[in-house]
Amino acid sequence: MQIKTVGVLGCGLMGSGIAQVCAAAGYKTIVREVDETFLNKGLGRVKKFLDDGVAKGKVTAEARDTTLGNLSGATAVDALKDCDLVIEAIIENLEEKRRTYAALEAVVGAHTIFLSNTSSLCITELAAATRRPDRFGGLHFFNPVPLMKLVEVIRALTTSDETY
Repeated sequence: MQIKTVGVLGCGLMGSGIAQVCAAAGYKTIVREVDETFLNKGLGRVKKFLDDGVAKGKVTAEARDTTLGNLSGATAVDALKDCDLVIEAIIENLEEKRRTYAALEAVVGAHTIFLSNTSSLCITELAAATRRPDRFGGLHFFNPVPLMKLVEVIRALTTSDETY
């Protein structure tokens, strides 16, 4: 499967950084947050980071503009309906994650891969809360995401070889 569109759930410190690196890598990236205030704060964080990078000569204006052009935000889960891969970076609360996955599963395609950025919850337990445990895994980014060239890939007991 070719990944063209990435969704990111949560636009806090980690989610905004994850969305930024996905957009910078050339993926159409949609970041979803629960309300406009949190969404605008997170997207503002991405823009400031990129603008500061341009000012310091670490990022070209063209790269900044391309990244921002690949990035959009939404408050509705429906906005993620065409995503091939969704990375969840919301609050570390099992019940909240379960509710979020259920809402997401109602709108995305059967092919969509779910990944969680959790560092404290069991990936296999999270996978079991979905109808796609074979297409679920962990993708643990480190902070600050745009600067840390490291990501940990975690396989649930149920993650398929293709997904992994």
